[in-house]
Amino acid sequence: MFKFKHVFLAFLIFSSLTGFASGGIVYQVGWGDGFSAYTEVYSDGKDAFIVITYETMTWPAHLGPVCEGFWNYPLEEKPFKCYLQLLIPYYSTFYFDGRSLYLVDPFLKNSSEVPGGLSHPLFYHQNDSWIMVFFGEKEPLVWRFDKNCVDYLGVGNYTREQRSPTTTPVEGVLENDAVIFSNGSQTYVIPVEELEPYFNANFTVKYLEGVFLKKGILFYPAVYQGIWGITSWQHDYSKVVLFGKEEGEAKLLNTSSLKPFPLFFYDGKNLKVFRIFRIVENGTLEVFVEKNFFTHWPKCIYRNVTKTVTMTTTKTITETREHTKTVTETKREEGICGVGALFALSLLPLVLRRRIK
Repeated sequence: MFKFKHVFLAFLIFSSLTGFASGGIVYQVGWGDGFSAYTEVYSDGKDAFIVITYETMTWPAHLGPVCEGFWNYPLEEKPFKCYLQLLIPYYSTFYFDGRSLYLVDPFLKNSSEVPGGLSHPLFYHQNDSWIMVFFGEKEPLVWRFDKNCVDYLGVGNYTREQRSPTTTPVEGVLENDAVIFSNGSQTYVIPVEELEPYFNANFTVKYLEGVFLKKGILFYPAVYQGIWGITSWQHDYSKVVLFGKEEGEAKLLNTSSLKPFPLFFYDGKNLKVFRIFRIVENGTLEVFVEKNFFTHWPKCIYRNVTKTVTMTTTKTITETREHTKTVTETKREEGICGVGALFALSLLPLVLRRRIK
């Protein structure tokens, strides 16, 4: 008798940055028995940082038989009869400024650092600026961003307990062949036919949630999960079953036909669609790079400004003396963050994209 524990080997390979692919970055994350993805948004109502977690899942073989009759269930029924547990999560971080989406990964060019996806970044909103904390090999590294430029602040001692809470999403309501998002003061209606081309399974449209921004709604799949094909002898990674929350919501597909995980922005007139990642048949995760955050946004430049200040001293009612004092102040060089500079720097992602391709 073939033993259960030998079937469900952990096929997960420790996540590592393996290089660039056409239009994206490829990470070796391995397979496991299945996967899921969920999204967190940190927003001040104008812009947003988005953390999308891709989790490799496994049938918990160490607990013995996962469920009675596991092998007798068709593949499409297995996720509703049995349960999966997390192996290792992988985090992809993005910034949305209301128009464009940027990959946020400070370790992108430094292979000696741990890839940013191996730990959850932290975000803090303070005085109209964002504090971003990413974890390197030894210590947390901190940046400040105020929509004009980025400051590297060095090593910090921020804790997870201090971080800003995620923005509470609003669930989309499926009604009359449309998905409706409403927060009481704003309502957006998106026809289902506009969304279906971006999903492999129609039931995915039932599980959308979004965050309201000043100029529109940022929304995404709240349920994105699947299991790989498996027999009593081996896995079949060329097959995948996407499944929803309710029994019967399952669709068997060829892995090669999986569409990229999408992120949407709708302003009431135009629908923008951003590709986030796709799962490739060789056990890798391709994260797409529309624009690179740390390449696009300039570093804040500071300069010393020396000025002469005239001081007036009154000793008596009839005696007044003046003398001068030289004062040196450090000010941020605003010019580097101006429109002209940003226009020039906006050409850099084109170079990056050319390199990626």
